[in-house]
Amino acid sequence: MGFIDRLFGINDQYQPETFVPNTDNRNSILPPSRSTMVLNEKTALSLVPVSRSISVLETAIMQIPVEVYRGNEQIEGPMWLEMPDIENNMSQAEFIGTTLVHMALFGNAFWQTTRGARGIANVKVLHPGSVAISTDEKGNKLYSVNGSYVSSNNIVHIKLWSKPGINDLLGEGPIQRHRQTLVAAMDLQYYADNWFKISAVPTGVLSTTEFLSEDVAIANKQAFIDSQVDRTVAVLSSGLSYENIALNPEEAQFLENQKFIARQIANMFGVPSVYLGLSMEGQGMTYTNGNEDRNKLYEDGLQQYIVRIEQALSDLLPRGQYAKFNLTSFLRPNQLIRFQAYGLALDKGFMSVNEVRELEGMLPIAEPTPETTPDPVINEQTV
Repeated sequence: MGFIDRLFGINDQYQPETFVPNTDNRNSILPPSRSTMVLNEKTALSLVPVSRSISVLETAIMQIPVEVYRGNEQIEGPMWLEMPDIENNMSQAEFIGTTLVHMALFGNAFWQTTRGARGIANVKVLHPGSVAISTDEKGNKLYSVNGSYVSSNNIVHIKLWSKPGINDLLGEGPIQRHRQTLVAAMDLQYYADNWFKISAVPTGVLSTTEFLSEDVAIANKQAFIDSQVDRTVAVLSSGLSYENIALNPEEAQFLENQKFIARQIANMFGVPSVYLGLSMEGQGMTYTNGNEDRNKLYEDGLQQYIVRIEQALSDLLPRGQYAKFNLTSFLRPNQLIRFQAYGLALDKGFMSVNEVRELEGMLPIAEPTPETTPDPVINEQTV
């Protein structure tokens, strides 16, 4: 009761009405719905960990040249291996990189070969979405590209993973095999991005120790909202106070949950989490662990692609020849480790300076000849 009411004795028996929100339509208030976004290869790339993982793998494999061997001897490779898709001016690095991307995204990669008088003249990378596979009565595979049948002799089909226990025509990759993980990542990203729009969390609270009728409470709420449209001064009556509800960035974006899912995606693609900016706290990138990460990238991620691509290329080469990725430069130790090893080799005498320089791609230099001890001079007079 206010001061004027008490002074004149007005409404001595008045008891304020407690404000209870209207709950007639409470059943229509539903929790935030899950994202309706469909998971496919295109939408999966909208997830930063997926896009980054594939980019890391593609960039890495494009740095590794492919060479041709007969037995243990390296020989000159065919022209088409240097520039596989001459028609589209696609180099070996781009050809291999595109093949990996298709395998990582779709679980399948397709090449279409064109043969000339001297053998293979061109190898074109086909988008997996343009290729359809069926079988005839005898179980032979039939391929069509953009609706036109192509001889299976001119199609190279590389599967990343085969479905266990199923003789399926198509292979699968991380996106097809781990759909639930990616759906969870997309839902979490959608929910975090729309937290203040779709969740039942108010931006602030108007509170008072007094009891307010429904009309008074709604009027005060609307008056406060109207005053903030133009960011003017708010005047609060009825003993009201305003408390802003703010979440720190980690809470609002569910950063810990997103980091956990990002690590799962990195594991799916076999990419060390450090390449996604997820290195453990307190552990920085050093020369040593940086080199270890590159080896781990090869063992867990690149190797499964390299083995399959090597086999596919070897099948296109003449009998007795095979293709092999030259991993020497990619997996070579960093400069500090190499120089420490060279120092040990020079000290022990099982390597020369010029042998070290050759390994480092430097020209030889004139090495000093070993000093010989002169024969003792015999004084004939003292004999």
